[in-house]
Amino acid sequence: MNEGQLSACIDPEYAPLEYYANGSDGDIIGFDADGINALAEHWGVATNFVVTSFDGLMPGLQSGTCDMIFGGLYMSEERLAVADAAPVMNAGPAILTTPDNADSISEQADLCGLTVAAQAASSNEASLQALNEGECADDQMTIQSYPKTAETVLAVINGLADALIETNVAAAYMETQNEGSLAVAGDVFPTDTTFGVFTVKDGPISEAVAEGLRALYDEGVLAEIAEEYNLDATIVDVY
Repeated sequence: MNEGQLSACIDPEYAPLEYYANGSDGDIIGFDADGINALAEHWGVATNFVVTSFDGLMPGLQSGTCDMIFGGLYMSEERLAVADAAPVMNAGPAILTTPDNADSISEQADLCGLTVAAQAASSNEASLQALNEGECADDQMTIQSYPKTAETVLAVINGLADALIETNVAAAYMETQNEGSLAVAGDVFPTDTTFGVFTVKDGPISEAVAEGLRALYDEGVLAEIAEEYNLDATIVDVY
């Protein structure tokens, strides 16, 4: 970390976790963005957001472009093999579809044979791939990969996909922003994953980040930020 500055790779296309206040420019806000600022304030340093694409987050960290990723990434085995992470939020995949189809998707098997949109290189996309190798092996989904979550929404609204997969945190927000066009289906996937704040494997600030996040949790700061973005404060109860 540069002296006096905390740099964080972030893709501001993922409301309510990180997004532009003015839609496409201006300040970056959201749970993750505010969390980065809170952590920087906790340490008495300035924040530097390094904007990148979602699939460029981990490469950015590993190349030294930024000090950490606080940006809606699951603590998957694959990521933990190449980076350290401290838990910050409980989450899980959710399925969004048209309101007319929402009642027809209530379990994972209901996705078999459908066309499902996902953000490229995400853990949600990996969940669909695993389902195709397992329960849907005899009637596989067509998985459409898109660089941005907004494109997965358009795929469903425009009839290019039957459904999309997104985290439960973002899915509820996307439903409210597309009322009448999108609806969250039943509890298709369990809430059994955790968002993490990633740092370089065995890096110099990994322990400090974990301790800083725990302090923000103990002080109620993370819960306050969650509530500001209409998120259930209990999702930060990861300790």
